[in-house]
Amino acid sequence: MAAVQQMTAEPPLDLGRSRIIFVPGMKPKPPEDTHRRELLRAMLAGIGRVDRDLAEQLSRQQEIFALVSWTYQFYGSYRDIALDLPGIEHAISAVDPSAEDIDEIDSLNRRVQRWVHVVGDAFPFLERWVAKPDIRLTMGEAYRYLSDRDGVATAIRNQLAAVLAAAWQRGERIILIGHSLGSVIAYDTLWQLTHERAEQCRIDMFVTMGSPLATRFIRRHLKGAKKSGVDRYPHNIRRWVNFSARGEMTAIHPTLEPTFGAMVQLGLLESLQDHTDFYNYFRGDTGLNVHKSYGYLVSTPVATTLAGWLREPLTAAQS
Repeated sequence: MAAVQQMTAEPPLDLGRSRIIFVPGMKPKPPEDTHRRELLRAMLAGIGRVDRDLAEQLSRQQEIFALVSWTYQFYGSYRDIALDLPGIEHAISAVDPSAEDIDEIDSLNRRVQRWVHVVGDAFPFLERWVAKPDIRLTMGEAYRYLSDRDGVATAIRNQLAAVLAAAWQRGERIILIGHSLGSVIAYDTLWQLTHERAEQCRIDMFVTMGSPLATRFIRRHLKGAKKSGVDRYPHNIRRWVNFSARGEMTAIHPTLEPTFGAMVQLGLLESLQDHTDFYNYFRGDTGLNVHKSYGYLVSTPVATTLAGWLREPLTAAQS
């Protein structure tokens, strides 16, 4: 009688000690529950492309994903999710950018626009002449945060600090994801926790997407910008991974290592990696938007990093 071969399934991955904290960027966002649902759906789709088993397990432990929903207190309004749903569906279903996407992203016109922004950032007195009205509006909104007008930035950073503190108290591994201005909020909060609150806990990985942290306009307003040496930077980040998609207009300086690489040299970071050679092909109500967070989350480089981080405890236990 032939022996019966028994198949052993991979044991469930316990994600309960891991915490993913997401800080969105500017502009009104959908109500918190709706926004969190769609961000998580995009993230699961991306991870599912590189690690299907992990995505299935994560879908059953969705409580580890926390959204720091700050934009309503900043704008006093919500965005209708119906405007983004077709783009989210497209980003989830389209594994690769189309030829049309690539042509538009790599077009001469977009490259020229980007260099106009680079020049405007380097020579601020030219910015009001070269920036389009929507860019000037965005800069004004960013300055409202950077100048902490009416204490709005303090309130937002306190909100994130509370989420981080709760995760630390539970003894969780933390990956902190900051998109666009969310990366600035996250950086400033981490600096304050280091130098003003003397918190000793660390985040395991800092992920920035479409980040303007290297722009002159942002750099000169960052927490610690006027200090030097170790006092200039946060001390509570283990690793930092930055993603800037091709054709970005917000992350006009796509690599962060030239600006923040000193953190590695000073022993404040184990590593700082930049990923810039990939496409975000999200298409929403205004057309192609290479800056959209949903498009970043489904991209293979971001998904691979998130999946690798979530798998680390299991890999270490098996080694």
